[in-house]
Amino acid sequence: MDEIRRLERQLRELQNELRRQNNEAAQMRQRLARENQEKLRAYEREMRTNLDQHDRDVQREYERLLREYQESIRAEVQEQQLLMDVEYQRLLADTKAKEQELLEKSRQMEALVADLKQNTIEKDNASAQEAEKYMTEAALSYKSVEKKPHEKFFPKRIKTFHTAICEARTLYKTGLNEAAIAISISARSGLNRLGFEIDEQYEEWVRFYEVFKSKVGIVHLRIVDELGIWQSFALATDKKSNQLNDAEKDKARKEINYWTRGVYGELVEKVNQYGREIAKAEKEGIDKYLCMDESISLEEMQNNIDELDKMAEQLDHLFAVYKERYSMSCERADWGEEIIDFMVDEINLGWIEDETHFKNVDSETKEKLDYREYMTLRYGEAFDAVDSREWLELAFYNSIETKILIYLIPYEKGDHVENRIVVYVDYIGAENEDYSRQIYAHICEAIKLEEDDGIINFATDVEQLTSNMNATLREAGKSIKKKIQRI
Repeated sequence: MDEIRRLERQLRELQNELRRQNNEAAQMRQRLARENQEKLRAYEREMRTNLDQHDRDVQREYERLLREYQESIRAEVQEQQLLMDVEYQRLLADTKAKEQELLEKSRQMEALVADLKQNTIEKDNASAQEAEKYMTEAALSYKSVEKKPHEKFFPKRIKTFHTAICEARTLYKTGLNEAAIAISISARSGLNRLGFEIDEQYEEWVRFYEVFKSKVGIVHLRIVDELGIWQSFALATDKKSNQLNDAEKDKARKEINYWTRGVYGELVEKVNQYGREIAKAEKEGIDKYLCMDESISLEEMQNNIDELDKMAEQLDHLFAVYKERYSMSCERADWGEEIIDFMVDEINLGWIEDETHFKNVDSETKEKLDYREYMTLRYGEAFDAVDSREWLELAFYNSIETKILIYLIPYEKGDHVENRIVVYVDYIGAENEDYSRQIYAHICEAIKLEEDDGIINFATDVEQLTSNMNATLREAGKSIKKKIQRI
């Protein structure tokens, strides 16, 4: 480009010099012609004047002189013309030389322009090919990443690269190849990096998925195995869970759910939910599953694994305590029958049958699935709304109408459950400690309790009992208080 500019500048200078020289030559010719014409007219005027004033001799002399002068003028003009011709020829030769030089410079410039155009075309072609190459590589990287579960791990991020590739294509179409190359390289690099990050997240997800699947399997096996364990415990059979028929499994499930207060059913449903998710992932394949909007995220799966660990700990406690709840309920029923038989047959107390029952259930408990399924299973649709998991209340009266209330109450501490007895004698007058001790002795005798270790407690202050730290004892105190108020 610098060489072309230099040649253009020289061409302009030569053209200007030629125009100046041509102008000078024309001006010289015009000036000489004017001067000669002026001299001739001046001599002619002088001659006419002299002719009028002189005689013929003088006129001939003047004519001779005029001829001589004209000859001298002609000679001078010819000499000047010759000089001018020489100068003109020199200028013409110089002009032709400069025109030739100008033509040569023009040819050089045209050659340089042609070379520059060719170089530019070749460079543009190379640049276009390079742009196409990088745009193709970016597009291939995009397609590769697009097949991966990018939305699961990096939502909306790939859209930025799609926009960049479209911008590069637009720039390429307008001839801005260098800009298209830069954007394509940047997009390709970003997509490759995104692909690596997705692969890392994918591998981490798969690792957690295997842990998740394993833990779900373990918890599920424990839940299923417990059906056979419960069957063996409750019915003294040796059947395993895989030996139970559907009806036996359903019965065991409802009984376990009842004695776990619905927690077993909640855990079963949770594990089934996890199992359905695993089944979906296995059916679709991990790659296709992760591309679904509803697939489990890595964070959700980590939370699920933590939840499964808690469930495993919960099952350890639950599978120990629910059997004790059942055993203690059976013990309360046995104690109740023994106490009733002894109090009626041995010491002639009156038994208030209407007030003897397990704790009445509230409306909320009555509607719970674990309660309704168990009671329907055991007693059919028409069942008394009582809860055998709670206390057993016994009511008696003596010959002087003193009312005796006995509560057989389950007391839970950790994984252990034991029955405790709360006795309240509603004396009409002052408290009779001797009579209270007799009732205590009769209860011990009835249930064959040789030595009291705190199992039996006499409640003399109902208000204190209603504020007990144990929720079951508080409920018993409230029940006694209501009965006293009705009396």
